[in-house]
Amino acid sequence: MKKLLSCLLLSVAATSTLTTSAQAGTFYVSTNRNQIGAIDDSTGSYTQLASTPTFTDIALDPLDELWGITFSKLYSVNLDTGTYNYVGNLGATLNALGFTDDGALYGSGGSGFYSINTSSGKASLISSISGFSSSGDIVFDAARNLFWATSSGDSLWSITQDGAATKVGNIGFSTVYGLAFGDDGTLFGYTANGNQLALNIETGAGTFVRKISGLNSENIWGAASEPDATAPTEPMSTPEPSIIGGLALIALMLGRKAS
Repeated sequence: MKKLLSCLLLSVAATSTLTTSAQAGTFYVSTNRNQIGAIDDSTGSYTQLASTPTFTDIALDPLDELWGITFSKLYSVNLDTGTYNYVGNLGATLNALGFTDDGALYGSGGSGFYSINTSSGKASLISSISGFSSSGDIVFDAARNLFWATSSGDSLWSITQDGAATKVGNIGFSTVYGLAFGDDGTLFGYTANGNQLALNIETGAGTFVRKISGLNSENIWGAASEPDATAPTEPMSTPEPSIIGGLALIALMLGRKAS
């Protein structure tokens, strides 16, 4: 009986470990040297995945398909094959790209905030934002239903889907061209020379996290994370109490049988 209970308890412990262990995240970045690569969040190392046009920014859609823009064109990227497909002309000059968690694509360039048709590539102006000049990225915050954006002068802004914008504050680092969310909801900024920053969404201030390794002489021009990275999640089920209750019942029955 002791052996049986020991095995069952070990099984419960293993189950508990599996249900609470965290998985390391992956961010994608584009560079000024016609590359798409992945950054392993657990190591901070960059690995090239594909050769592409020089994307001013990239974005992941809800199906984890990657998209990229040059200043004037929209592309889709197949990370499995390392190939890309031209979608269409934007009709505007953009340097920032981001999907919402329901699959709508937006972009920014200069003072403009745009919606983008993923079938034709055409960008449609939603609003011109006073005091804002896009410096390289927007990223969707599903928990707050808005985008975060960087502006020239390296300040952090929030932008709603209807184009209403607010300056949050200065980042304190220069050339912050990439934005991405970590698995824990931390907003990260990436500088052109490969610094990863944690950004305070209340003040805009950046805190140095680490230097990305493996970039060599490439500059980061854009970054991407899953558009639902900050979406509220259902509470994790915890079957342990019922399992333990079942074990207690088994132990009681075995104890009675032994007596």
